[in-house]
Amino acid sequence: MKLLLKMCRALIVGLFVGAASAVEPQVIDCHVHLWDLSRPAGLSWIKKDDSVLYRNMLPADFEKVAKANGVTGVVLVQAGQSLPDNQWNLDITAHNPQLFRGLVGNLSEVIGTDAFAPLFDKLSKDPRYLGYRISGRYQEGLSDALYRDLKRTAAAGKSVDFLAGGFSLSEIATIAKQVPDLRIIVNHFGSVRLNGQALDAAWVKDFRAVAQQPNVYCKVSALYGRFEKQPAPKELSAYEPVLDLAFECFGEDRLVYGSDWPVTEATGDYASVLALTRAYVDKKGKDVSEKLFYRNAEKFYAIPAVK
Repeated sequence: MKLLLKMCRALIVGLFVGAASAVEPQVIDCHVHLWDLSRPAGLSWIKKDDSVLYRNMLPADFEKVAKANGVTGVVLVQAGQSLPDNQWNLDITAHNPQLFRGLVGNLSEVIGTDAFAPLFDKLSKDPRYLGYRISGRYQEGLSDALYRDLKRTAAAGKSVDFLAGGFSLSEIATIAKQVPDLRIIVNHFGSVRLNGQALDAAWVKDFRAVAQQPNVYCKVSALYGRFEKQPAPKELSAYEPVLDLAFECFGEDRLVYGSDWPVTEATGDYASVLALTRAYVDKKGKDVSEKLFYRNAEKFYAIPAVK
């Protein structure tokens, strides 16, 4: 009987160990968009003839995707620059804080103006408001008022996403140096454009320079969307040059995963972009994979614990 009990215990332990080893690491996706086309500001970048994206993308849509792909947490990134949509994104995801862990809003229109502080302070009362994105430019130069608001952001423990374009990578590097306490992340590999040829030398120089600032992170995001011609290729070899460069410049501790769903759907489903990213990073070992897929995200965004 004792021998039988030992055999049963060993079998149960073996089953648990086997199951644990088969479990994929956690995934916190730090670049997911939601939208409702009936919102007052609309989304002008989505064309009406776009059969993939010209429809509402609401929490229930991504909840299905998350469940099917083992996504355990989401950091939303506001899809447009509408100021009211900051609160809208918080409101529509408040029912499921276990999945929708936080929001990167968008304050492009008011940063550097007197309207910034009251809106930022109000939004920041919600712990899920992790920071905001700057995806457009409404002022000349790097003004004292801009730095004032960025310092306020740092003091509040919030972060800033930059979609390079309105602000160049060299300007982002300058900002990072001037406000060293501000956590900054560049979206989509610093807005690199891929065409199957060698990476643009001028862009590489600027990318290396911004990575020199220790308070700047980089999103391994929108892999498909980086290609000028759509649908993008799905072969890992097409993305290895920029992935290699990102790991070389930022290292394993300052890279964060983001899918850019649902924009990814223009090329392939969620599972394919996640598999593409895994195919590259898993070769670097479990520790690096865990950092990319959730540990670095928790650190950078200071994501609140799930209650």
